Amino acid sequence: INQAAAAIERMAAGLRWFETYLPKTLVRRLMAAGPGSQISESRDVTVMFTDLENYTDYSLARPAVEVVSYLNDLLARVGPIIEASDGTIDKYIGDSLMAYWGAPEEQPDHASAACHAAVRIAREVEAFNAERRGEGLHACRMRIGLHTGQVAVGNIGFAGRIDYTIIGRTVNVAHSLE
Repeated sequence: INQAAAAIERMAAGLRWFETYLPKTLVRRLMAAGPGSQISESRDVTVMFTDLENYTDYSLARPAVEVVSYLNDLLARVGPIIEASDGTIDKYIGDSLMAYWGAPEEQPDHASAACHAAVRIAREVEAFNAERRGEGLHACRMRIGLHTGQVAVGNIGFAGRIDYTIIGRTVNVAHSLE
């Protein structure tokens, strides 16, 4: 019984760790759907892209450890805003971030939630910059692009490595607007 209890505890710890790599709502949805389930559909969502201006120049002039620390400090303030508004962080692309609202769970007010999150992010980046300037450190300017429309949402990839993501014109337009 002790061995079984320890195995269950290790499995639960593994799932908690797994949820740091994937959105919690997606992990729960996959667990409910079961192995081999195909989760793909058309859905209206709101997509956000963020990007840091002049990041390449900043990163080239500093050690990688300092650059990673800078990004993690900033994302530690931006990520919770997205999650608190029921957004899904899809991926980090260097100094960029892609997120969306309206999947994996439906969200009738996804456009409003994304807009409110964008405003909160802008304010948080301003506060982050003020703190960094006060410490004599580099400050960033973050661009944000939002667009709402229909996408294909679901499993993209091949059997050995899939990603739950969104694709479509709406994604491209949000990226272009950023």
